[in-house]
Amino acid sequence: MELLTPSGGTIFWTIVTFSGLLFILYKIGWRPLLQMLTEREKKIRDSLEQAEKAQSEAEKMIQQQQMLIQEAKQEAQAIIAAGKKSAEKAKEEITQMARQEADQMIEKANVEIEKSRNKAVDEIRNIVVELSLSATAKIIESSLSKKEHQKLVRESINDLGKLI
Repeated sequence: MELLTPSGGTIFWTIVTFSGLLFILYKIGWRPLLQMLTEREKKIRDSLEQAEKAQSEAEKMIQQQQMLIQEAKQEAQAIIAAGKKSAEKAKEEITQMARQEADQMIEKANVEIEKSRNKAVDEIRNIVVELSLSATAKIIESSLSKKEHQKLVRESINDLGKLI
């Protein structure tokens, strides 16, 4: 039973041994342990600061990217608008050129029609003159002189010109 109730000497030596061991652990183990904890705390703080800096830089880059995207959209819209404008201009130019060509073709056609009409009128006059001469010659049977004959032809041509 002596083992269950410690004596005063055992308590003293237990306290002295515990204190010595505590002192040795404090000198040898506690300082390096505290130093390791301090270094780890410092690393964690540095990592947090770097993470915050990285996050703020990422946010700045995101904002810059959004601005660049917005500028690109605006440039694309400007290019599209310019393309539409140039297409409209080209359309107007092509339409104007087509109208000019059509007007020129109409003008040429009118000139051709006028030439054909004049030619047809001249042919009709010649035919009428020939018919008039032959009819007149048959009726009068060479009783007219050459001057009277030419006078009749001129009068017929003038009358025919008034009709046309």
